[in-house]
Amino acid sequence: MASGQTVLQFLPSTVGLSARVHPVVVFNICDCYVRRSDQAERVIGTLLGSILPDGTVDIRNSYAVPHNESSDQ
Repeated sequence: MASGQTVLQFLPSTVGLSARVHPVVVFNICDCYVRRSDQAERVIGTLLGSILPDGTVDIRNSYAVPHNESSDQ
């Protein structure tokens, strides 16, 4: 990536934002939630995608991020 290049920039806007979520993303999120351990109250993950030329955020994939939480966190 070239230095000084803006990859993602959010500007105040009155225009609505839109996102397109592919079905595999929804499946991955649900699958990770169902498979979580009995002690876990939530799952944490990462969404992968890009911004289309029309400004739509295109979310194409996701994966779970393993983590441990204690009651004082």
